[in-house]
Amino acid sequence: MGKSQGLRRKSRSVLTKKIRERGKLPLSRLLTKYEEGEKVIINIDSAVHKGMPHKRYQGQVATVVAKRGKAYVLQIPQRKIVKTIIALPEHIRKHQDG
Repeated sequence: MGKSQGLRRKSRSVLTKKIRERGKLPLSRLLTKYEEGEKVIINIDSAVHKGMPHKRYQGQVATVVAKRGKAYVLQIPQRKIVKTIIALPEHIRKHQDG
């Protein structure tokens, strides 16, 4: 039997929640508005599969570029290029500067 090559393979520890984080998602996470140019942290919520970015972007800091429907267009600087990804507000949080 062949090995699975899915998007969520080898992600057991990356995408698991702590025991007290389980359950319903707080509405403040969904209703938070992000402005263009604002820094956000990609924090994947494994309970919501829609609009989930790839697991390699978990914990990275991105910049909001635009809004597309309910989702946000984010840019992540890599070494020489800038990656553009689209994520729903369940998977992003505001970055605390300081």
